[in-house]
Amino acid sequence: MYRKIFVVENAEDLNVRLPDEYLHKDIEVIAFDLHESLEELRTSKREAAEKAVEFFKTIQIDRSGFKFDRDEANER
Repeated sequence: MYRKIFVVENAEDLNVRLPDEYLHKDIEVIAFDLHESLEELRTSKREAAEKAVEFFKTIQIDRSGFKFDRDEANER
């Protein structure tokens, strides 16, 4: 994998030189605004975490009468 982060100041800067190991190989180039994408990623992770917390809040099990039996758990 090869990654390069840079700021494009003019049209000539849009040419990216790749290492020779990528010659004659199918490659994919993805370009995006780094700062915008990082904020979107943080937001989506935060939203996913909030949804997970809300989901698990709905699952409440009364375990007050439960007693763990190691022998029973290890039976095959």
